Amino acid sequence: MISQTKNNIQYFKFNNLSEFENLIHFSSTRIGGVSSGHLFSLNLGYTVNDNPKNVTNNMELLAESVGFEKKKMVSPKQTHSANIGIVKSEHDIFPDSDALITNVPNICIFIRTADCVPILLFDPVKKVIAAIHSGWKGTIQKISRKTVKLMVKEYGTDPKSIIAGIGPSIGPEVYEVGSEVIEMFDNSFGKNHFVTQIEGSDKGLLNLWEVNKQILIETGIPDSQIEIAEICTYSNPELFYSARRDGVKTGRLATGIILKNNT
Repeated sequence: MISQTKNNIQYFKFNNLSEFENLIHFSSTRIGGVSSGHLFSLNLGYTVNDNPKNVTNNMELLAESVGFEKKKMVSPKQTHSANIGIVKSEHDIFPDSDALITNVPNICIFIRTADCVPILLFDPVKKVIAAIHSGWKGTIQKISRKTVKLMVKEYGTDPKSIIAGIGPSIGPEVYEVGSEVIEMFDNSFGKNHFVTQIEGSDKGLLNLWEVNKQILIETGIPDSQIEIAEICTYSNPELFYSARRDGVKTGRLATGIILKNNT
């Protein structure tokens, strides 16, 4: 990924998605905002006991720095589901969804994370974008595969055309899960396929990055068109919020994507 800083706001961009001039995208850090205390400083979540004015201010700062209009930001109320919304207007509301798809220019679709995996998809042929929130529950439900299938159904996307980015999230060296989660992943993906068992324990280390990559490959996206950030939110407290490290009321990061209207 490429680190960018503008107006003191630091965010990341994928190398592969940065090649397209008709695309804007970002994955935020905690750097450059106005929130204080344990939410220092670019908290983008309204549900973590921050002052809502701070969050709105942070959203405006991010939008200005990245280069899009805050009033055209659309995000779902995430519930760790496999529900997907199709965005047709910046006024659309999605109360129970964990992925968004659109082909409407100048709308920023984005999802919030604090360890879960953010995934961006871009079909440069049909001019369609998607933003996906895939924690372990969404990964078990293969939400990214369902998103690609909906892009195929609604927009005629060929998966072979899709460019994908798997963003900053909790890494495989630290994401410890218990036996119940391991069993669910074994049932869905094959025994211990993405889990490294911890010696002398019934727990293991889960590689959500690789699981989600393999799910995307299975949909038909070429391996060479999938970029994994390989940046761990848990292990970089100076850059990222982490629910596993700091608790569920920590701040929220945002990962989003916008089609420019010259498409």
